[in-house]
Amino acid sequence: MATILETIQNPRAFDAFVNENMKTSTYKIGWNAEMDVEYEASKNWAAATADYAAAMLGTVIDTNAERPKRDMPSIGELSGTLARMGDEWQISNDRLERFLYMEGRFKDRAGNLSNEQKAAQYARLVKYLFNPYELAAIAPHRRILAQYLEGLSDGQVTLTKTNNAGGIVWSAAINVGIAKAALPAGSVVWSTANLATMDVLKVIQTAEDLADVNGKVVIKHRVSRATAALIVTSKQLKDTLSYNFGKATAAAGGPVTLETVNLYLTGIGMKPIEIVNEKGVLNTGTAVSLFKDGRIVTQCAPQVAVLKVSDPLEAIDPVPNKVYTTFNDNLVSQWRNEKGRYVGYEMFAFPAFTGNKDVFITDVTATV
Repeated sequence: MATILETIQNPRAFDAFVNENMKTSTYKIGWNAEMDVEYEASKNWAAATADYAAAMLGTVIDTNAERPKRDMPSIGELSGTLARMGDEWQISNDRLERFLYMEGRFKDRAGNLSNEQKAAQYARLVKYLFNPYELAAIAPHRRILAQYLEGLSDGQVTLTKTNNAGGIVWSAAINVGIAKAALPAGSVVWSTANLATMDVLKVIQTAEDLADVNGKVVIKHRVSRATAALIVTSKQLKDTLSYNFGKATAAAGGPVTLETVNLYLTGIGMKPIEIVNEKGVLNTGTAVSLFKDGRIVTQCAPQVAVLKVSDPLEAIDPVPNKVYTTFNDNLVSQWRNEKGRYVGYEMFAFPAFTGNKDVFITDVTATV
């Protein structure tokens, strides 16, 4: 009976091993709920952005008159280079030895186990072995989500020594073309020290007014969990709202939930607030919020970006003695040499904010 390691050296078995196990992985891609994919033949991309202020009203003309000739709305262009993402890991000998011991023990005892017990123990074996492959499958997708959410919440994408240790560092941030405004005149910055004087409603109304004068219709506001905490603990909203939870009623001045805030906002004609609670772990081990704190993102379209994707060279010209599969356009590979077993990945992708005129960012940490 072949070992699991031997079995997944077959390309079809390796593909099933990665993709079937990723269906039950606790790691989620994340960006696929925000963007569609567009494939690029080269590693460079370009995307046109039509700057329509609003749906144009047709011109009423006389029955026998000529149609007036008009200029089309101006077209902008976003262009850039796809980011190359890649890592590789050597599977430690300790992990391999432990796995082989576990597998050997399973085979020795298999004759004494019921079918259900065998299935359960085999699943645990596969889960233990899968961990390095799981990291390789998900890593570039989490970087894509990080780039998208940074662009969405801060209007720029960065690669620094802090957020890309061991990789390339950009000398300047890439501006994604999203309008970014400070707090209205006379406002105080949002912080725990200013909870008593924060005017949350004025800030949200100002953001919606900005969208309105640009011919846009707001569908939602998005914030990080930390920023949402400032909103629900602000004196303005706590003094304004009361709500019923279960059998008890909280009077104005008591605790407030975001659900209650959203009921109030929609009741007075504003749009609701959504929390983006996405965390990422840097290769230094530090956990970070992918959506920038201190920002209100006013969104006027459900999707404001597309993911530009291209194939790595090894997808077209594979290296001998490597076994490959893909997980959502991420090329995952494994190989063995005299030094050990390795797992790697490579992916070319970048979020292009083709709907950047449908997003407005308010920086609540800065005043005019």
